[in-house]
Amino acid sequence: MKFAATFTFIALALALAPGQGQTKPQTQNPGQGAGITRDPHFRLMYQDDDMMILDVIIPPHQSTQLDEYDNNYLLVNFGQSTLTAQDAGQPPLQLVLPDGAVRFGEGGISQTLTNDGDLEFHALAIVFLNQRLTAKGCSCDGGAADAVCSCPNAQPLPGNWSQRIGQVELQGVTLPPGATYDNTSTRTTRFLVALTPFDMLDSTIHEPKNLEIRLPEGWYQWLSPGPHKIQNLSSGPMRFVSVEFYGTPKKDD
Repeated sequence: MKFAATFTFIALALALAPGQGQTKPQTQNPGQGAGITRDPHFRLMYQDDDMMILDVIIPPHQSTQLDEYDNNYLLVNFGQSTLTAQDAGQPPLQLVLPDGAVRFGEGGISQTLTNDGDLEFHALAIVFLNQRLTAKGCSCDGGAADAVCSCPNAQPLPGNWSQRIGQVELQGVTLPPGATYDNTSTRTTRFLVALTPFDMLDSTIHEPKNLEIRLPEGWYQWLSPGPHKIQNLSSGPMRFVSVEFYGTPKKDD
């Protein structure tokens, strides 16, 4: 079962101003999709030649437009969610996503997503504009791959996991208080997506060499090329997803 055939680009590291009181959007013509960046539930946060990062918020019992998902994408979900996804011309499919779920989806679909829960749906989406990065798609190889690829009978992701999709390296990390995560990668594009609030110390060869970083859940933090040591300074566990690939360097803010 391919994730793209059953799930939307819900997504797929800030908020779309929750509580703005949006009404359920109407599509221009049934069966004719709109680009996701024109849907008010999707907010573009970053874009370069290889990817877009979007923040996605759907209030309770509201739906997205019939959006076109042209490119492969990755979804990182914050909080447990119950959703109904409906592809154009297909019956609806209900989905339950656990907190911290990471899903890969293939482009080439038009879909509406409805938040069936009583809390807002919040996710971060990474859209791969450079299709060569994920051209081989996702395979059901067991373990974390089954969960990320939405394979039948997949088990929830453990606290620590890793998975490669084409040229994209993914890691899920859980750090107890005081623990450290060492990253020696030299990939051009690297960032961490916060599944819990961050209070961390980033030690690197770059200036400043020791930088304390605080982030809310749902944000993301760029890492420069070269070795990094991330230490959890908070009193509770810190969880994040690492996304890495050789690509366009991050643009200056």
